[in-house]
Amino acid sequence: MVEERGRIVAVEADAIWVETIQRSGCHGCAAKSGCGTGLLGDYWASASRIRVALNSWDPDRVRLNDIAVIGIAEHTLTTAALLVYLVPLLALLALAYAGNLLAGEPGAIAGAIVGLALGAVAVRWFSRRHASDPNYSPLLLRIESP
Repeated sequence: MVEERGRIVAVEADAIWVETIQRSGCHGCAAKSGCGTGLLGDYWASASRIRVALNSWDPDRVRLNDIAVIGIAEHTLTTAALLVYLVPLLALLALAYAGNLLAGEPGAIAGAIVGLALGAVAVRWFSRRHASDPNYSPLLLRIESP
């Protein structure tokens, strides 16, 4: 289970909104303060709000500004990463190859553009189709007081 901590910014009857700070993976490195990549990651860090279903949690136990620990299964994260990166790339390569066979280099360029666009549309379709799927939603693991 991949965990992330965030501050609770809103409480609804069946869900909470958690604000997390998106940072680069460099913060686990020992050289984070002296590395240019880590500094760029701090510069581009941004807040993200995520809706998390309460499921069996009692909404009265949850208060604003508490720290929520949310998690998502590792296989879900792996599946999502493969989908986001591989589907557009494979569609780009397949249609570029087909375009090259049909019309040479201009066909390959057009096929690559169309393939990338179709791959992105396929990822978007999958994302919307599984938006309410609990397997692709973060879980509230525990609440920590600030």
